[in-house]
Amino acid sequence: MRTFLTALSLSVLLFSCSRSTETSAGGLSPQDALKTFQLPEGYKIELVAAEPLISDPVAMEVDEQGNMYIVELHGYPLDTAGSGVIKLLVDTNGDGMPDKSTVFADHLKLPTGIMRWKNGFMVVDVPDVLYLEDTDHDGKADIRKVMLTGVALTNPQHIANTPIFGLDNWIYLAHMGSITPKVSMMFSDSGHIVRYADDTTAPQLPRNADGRNIRFNPDTYTLEMCSGETQYGHTFDNWGHHFCVENADHIFVEAIAAKYLQQNPDLLISDASDYISDHGDASKVFPITTNPENQLLTDVGVITSACGITWYNGGLFPDSFNNVSLTCEPQSNIIHADKVTQKGASFNAARVYEDKEFLASTDAWFRPVMMYVGPDGALYVMDYYRQIIEHPEWLSDSVINSGALYNGHDKGRIYRVTPANAAKMNWCSKLNLAGASTEQLVQYLTSGNIWWRRNAQRLLMDRKDPQTAALLLKLIDTTKSATAIVHALWSLEGMHIIDIATLNMQLHNPVAGVRENAVKIAELHLKEVPQLEKELLALQDDTDAKVRYQMLCTLGDIHDAPAESAKQKILMKDIDDKWLQVAALAAAHGKEYDLLKNSIAAISLKPSDGKALFFANCAGVIGLSQRIDDIKNVIALATKNNTSTADWWQSACLKGLSTALPVKGLPSTNFEAERSLLLSKFDVGTTPLLRTAAIELLMLLGAPQNNSWAAAIAQAKAVAADGSANINYRKDAVRLLSLDKEAGNAVLFDQIISNVANDETLIQTAIKAFNNVSPDSCSNCIVRNWKSLGYNARETAMQAFLSSTGNTKILLSAIQQKQILPTAISWPHMVDLMNNDDAFIRNRSRDLLAAGISSREETIKKYQTALTLKADTSKGLLVFKTICATCHNINGRYGHSFGPDLGTVRNRDAGSIMTDILNPNRSIATTYDLWIVTKKNGEKFSGIISAQTPASVTLNNIGGLQTTVARSDIRSMEISQTSAMPIGLETSINQQQMSDLLGFIKNSR
Repeated sequence: MRTFLTALSLSVLLFSCSRSTETSAGGLSPQDALKTFQLPEGYKIELVAAEPLISDPVAMEVDEQGNMYIVELHGYPLDTAGSGVIKLLVDTNGDGMPDKSTVFADHLKLPTGIMRWKNGFMVVDVPDVLYLEDTDHDGKADIRKVMLTGVALTNPQHIANTPIFGLDNWIYLAHMGSITPKVSMMFSDSGHIVRYADDTTAPQLPRNADGRNIRFNPDTYTLEMCSGETQYGHTFDNWGHHFCVENADHIFVEAIAAKYLQQNPDLLISDASDYISDHGDASKVFPITTNPENQLLTDVGVITSACGITWYNGGLFPDSFNNVSLTCEPQSNIIHADKVTQKGASFNAARVYEDKEFLASTDAWFRPVMMYVGPDGALYVMDYYRQIIEHPEWLSDSVINSGALYNGHDKGRIYRVTPANAAKMNWCSKLNLAGASTEQLVQYLTSGNIWWRRNAQRLLMDRKDPQTAALLLKLIDTTKSATAIVHALWSLEGMHIIDIATLNMQLHNPVAGVRENAVKIAELHLKEVPQLEKELLALQDDTDAKVRYQMLCTLGDIHDAPAESAKQKILMKDIDDKWLQVAALAAAHGKEYDLLKNSIAAISLKPSDGKALFFANCAGVIGLSQRIDDIKNVIALATKNNTSTADWWQSACLKGLSTALPVKGLPSTNFEAERSLLLSKFDVGTTPLLRTAAIELLMLLGAPQNNSWAAAIAQAKAVAADGSANINYRKDAVRLLSLDKEAGNAVLFDQIISNVANDETLIQTAIKAFNNVSPDSCSNCIVRNWKSLGYNARETAMQAFLSSTGNTKILLSAIQQKQILPTAISWPHMVDLMNNDDAFIRNRSRDLLAAGISSREETIKKYQTALTLKADTSKGLLVFKTICATCHNINGRYGHSFGPDLGTVRNRDAGSIMTDILNPNRSIATTYDLWIVTKKNGEKFSGIISAQTPASVTLNNIGGLQTTVARSDIRSMEISQTSAMPIGLETSINQQQMSDLLGFIKNSR
């Protein structure tokens, strides 16, 4: 489902308040809809329930008696008046199919999930998680208790949802960041402190849990944030790995838990999730819809509304469906299937079917939004069955005013998908899991169906029968089921009766998933049972990468010599694995320099991108720690000697420091000796890789105050002015001169920039150096030489112009005097100028750059001829690179991911694409809001939030650059009131170029 965008008209809000309760016309009858489905050979689909029994289903749960509880979300997209209900479906005629429905609970605002708990249910109805129970057995909940509260009541597509009882006995809640839309106040809630409603002494989470998934255990009043986020739906595999979903990203995994990241507050990673699809985000799909309901701004032919992700572990499907994850894509009327396999410490998700989907319908009203693995192992599909699934923000005014926004609100279906030879459904109201003995519950842990295993474990937790421990230990000793062993271990752990001897044995189980979970449980007992460490250390040579990865995470809080040796050994074996690197750094708080030094000594000197990334990140964490001695040691280590076999890791270390040190500000200390070491690398005999890295770090630390500096500057002047010198050496010389404010250097920089024969990269370097030495003179030099500057040099020049208020005013003056034409200012820089924090610059820029901008309606009308012109896609690529590439890419190529990937809109109508280009304020997705982050020291950053972790926020900036800011350094965060892409692009593109651009986008593959 698409995200909220900009302000809606009053008519939309009035429409939402007057939603008709009459039966809506259109769509197909349940029986006719059943004929529209296409499944792979060997599968069948059956209707389980439909209107009038149910409508608007978005989630379901089955209790121990086999009764079905259906969450009905009637209020989507705009109604929060309390129309949501929970329906109870039962069988009254003995055929095992539901034939009667009653209202179990009503007056819910926007209910989005349900989970069996104790004798009742956990129901998500933001801002609360409720506990509902029927104590008098009349089919209606008479207990309604708020368990958790504080999550944001915001955009219905982003609110908390889908509670799941996890393998580790925690309840997991899907959750995303608060979306503050530019629309009705009913959805402007940014959340509150997330807490237990009935215990003020229990743990609490920050406002709206920082927009991350939540886990909690009401029995122990524990409450935590996870490291990742998800939109609607999440799921777990048999071993407890957490898979998530969000719009175009149909499958990703929480790669490292929050508790491990919290071990090292200096580790600022941009994202704790791994996006594992090998066919990318917004990937191509294969709908068969006959007359699709594609609204004005809907991306077509790609995943755009991914939700309801479900790991199939029901045991009924063929073995080929083991390790398959399914994702609903309601906009395309399909369910997509991925085969998930291990890839190092993470996973890879590949299409199960290359040119078709697992389930597809020709009916445009089929809207699968959630799935459920039932007691029979069948896959139950909740069909929201609406004509329109998009939020009104993505609709044309004619559709909004047509009265069709809620068409289908009185309809809804649940389907059952099984192998073709499976027996019919025959379990509704016929189960008696509640009546099972403890021994029977333990045996249910051996089931191939997650429904039985999960519910049996939950009931064992509730009963706490004294017999349970012996029965579980016997099961572990005798069963051949690895999943049964894992459930049994976590059941023992949950009841606080884990047997250490048994745990030790399972650390050596032949199945890697069992060993991995045994390591997690052992971690919880290391303090009380220190001898467990010895058993864990025996796994440092484990054959499975995920077991080694978990070992590295688990050993993070142990710092004795054997543990440190084991962590180093695991890292060395898997150093090219990104997540092993993260785990190693998380585990090394305060000892990062030792880790760096030992790694350099232990690894082969053969370079690799993975090793270089590790050394850069390790040095970066040291820089963020601001431990002066360690920073000095890194510089000494990286400048010691210089050979072509060592410069790759030496330069990586220095680059890591250069990236990290500005984040928290340079430490106030004397780096005199280190400056001299770095300066010593300015020599023709130093390899270019190391010399450049050394000079760039020296530019941060400043010039040394000794006699060597004068000699180096004299040498740098000679090299910079020598047209016959090596170009890399000349650039390093110019960089060095940027530290010297002597007037003669400004003259030299001016000469380099003014000489059109010079290499463009040298000119770019000179612009940066000149701007550092004398900003005004640099700006005036750029103005004089503007016409002769190449494309890349102009980009660097614009960065100089925008680096200070004075420079920007010189640019505006040059535009006013026509020394620089407005058409020469690239679109992204027009964005910067017209959104500038300085009111004078912002207003002056709009006067100068938007002088020729007409009303949006007039402009769109004027450009209609572009839709009739013959497009040249090769020229369209050039337009894209010139106008769009600084902010967008297309299918992951040609540009930067500041804004949406324009490859995802290729199947849309060319006219609607052009409308978005010319009137971008009409369709700003919340995931592309421009955020202003202010640090405590007053420094400001702007960009699109690309990731958040427990310790940091990462902003994507125009040009593909990223800025990661420590949460501890943030004073405030707010969404800019202006779009990151203001109007006026037509000043840089004519009708033929628009036609070429549209042709290129439409034909991109």
